Amino acid sequence: MKALCILKNNIKNLDLEHIIFPLCAEVKYLEISKLLIPKNLKITTIMNPPFGVQHKTADRIFLEKAFSFSDVVYSIHLAGENVHKFILNYIKKFNWKVDNVLPFNMILEKSFKFHTQKTKKIDVNVYRFLKK
Repeated sequence: MKALCILKNNIKNLDLEHIIFPLCAEVKYLEISKLLIPKNLKITTIMNPPFGVQHKTADRIFLEKAFSFSDVVYSIHLAGENVHKFILNYIKKFNWKVDNVLPFNMILEKSFKFHTQKTKKIDVNVYRFLKK
């Protein structure tokens, strides 16, 4: 929630409240109907889903939801050849493609009970997905 507060403050300070609408919701209950969105409105989703390390496939519902209403999706995933292959294969059924992959070193602070270190550096990729 700290990150969401920082984001909202930045949006307000930059006077972007009319074009950026941060959401924090339980993804399995999130429903946004493309039918209710004006055709000239383009939606970009930026998300950091669970990596699926603790619960395999945890990131899939985030991608599926974002693909259902977005025009562009940016999503952070663990770096690695197997993850990359999985993502490329998984998005095909939604008719999306990877437009860009940006490697990044992320520092995670201990925020869950299963975290064993105060901070941990992990290699991630930021994916940019576009509809085909």
